[in-house]
Amino acid sequence: MRIQKTLNHGNTRWRVTISLHGKRRQRFFTSRDEARAWLNSIEADSTGFWSNRTPEEQRDIVSAFNLASKREVSIYQCMLNSPAKLNPLSITDAVGRYAKVIKQRSLRHSSLKQIQLHLSQLAGQFANQLCHKVSSSQLEEWFHTRNWKRSTIDGVLAKIGPFFSWCIRENYCENNPCRAVKRPRSDDSPPAIFTPSEAQKLLLTAFKTDPGMIPYLAIGLFAGVRPLEIQRLQQQDFTDQYIEITAAKAKTRKRRLVSLSNNLKGWLRLGGDLPPINKPKRLSSILQKAGLEWKPDIMRHSYASYHLGFHQSADKTALEMGHRDTQMLFRHYRELVTKEEAQAYWTIEP
Repeated sequence: MRIQKTLNHGNTRWRVTISLHGKRRQRFFTSRDEARAWLNSIEADSTGFWSNRTPEEQRDIVSAFNLASKREVSIYQCMLNSPAKLNPLSITDAVGRYAKVIKQRSLRHSSLKQIQLHLSQLAGQFANQLCHKVSSSQLEEWFHTRNWKRSTIDGVLAKIGPFFSWCIRENYCENNPCRAVKRPRSDDSPPAIFTPSEAQKLLLTAFKTDPGMIPYLAIGLFAGVRPLEIQRLQQQDFTDQYIEITAAKAKTRKRRLVSLSNNLKGWLRLGGDLPPINKPKRLSSILQKAGLEWKPDIMRHSYASYHLGFHQSADKTALEMGHRDTQMLFRHYRELVTKEEAQAYWTIEP
């Protein structure tokens, strides 16, 4: 780099000659001070970034810097917080497009139907409203008007959350409103379970009136297998010691082995239908004859409560149930039943 006094078109000028990124560059200035100032800026800008920007680009950068300084953030953060150019699309149209996308995924039929149900409810509520206009507070109001409990809201958010994430990817909205939804407090009431005498009455009623339902009921009560998982079981999934829930049949798509208790082995030896046909109607008939009330997941809740009460090991119970950890057990099942009740439950035999 050098500064040299010279004549340029008959005028005295100061010429700066430099090598930048392997290329020779020259600039002329009317004074030595101007030449030195420019050369100093080049030396400070070792990458040549600033000197390679056009005057318009330089003005934009300065404006961005001033705006970021006003907001007390970095230029990068200011850029991230700036709204992107969106492709406006109504919820109804977006749901229609997303429905085609998820049909191409390897989802179980039951999962696909559940997603489609909640997306249909979403489209029915917000219809022609643009995707990027749906806010977290609007979702909260929707849940409130539907009078949904916390567990239902959790399920709905789990299904429509990926939809809004897809909308972000497709540039229909900037943020996922599901992430900021304030959920109501969980229902602190304990989960519904059968007492040992009720569980026995249920099985004995089935044995007398519809013995084909015995495997379904016994596996739910004494192995804690989810109802939809029981529906997928076949005889080859049973050994002398375990029920194998393969990844293809498990809700979580993770294989697990569930131990066969002695009383469960006794009930399974009676035979029956696996999977049961026309289950809802048959189960309703058994409950009516037994004089019992059915609640969602009551068999699995009963299993968890009595297994934990009997074995006194949250880790063991969580492993058998296919839970990732023991948090749910401690939150819902700890000290729900006594040791004596648990012992009575596990001695229910044919």
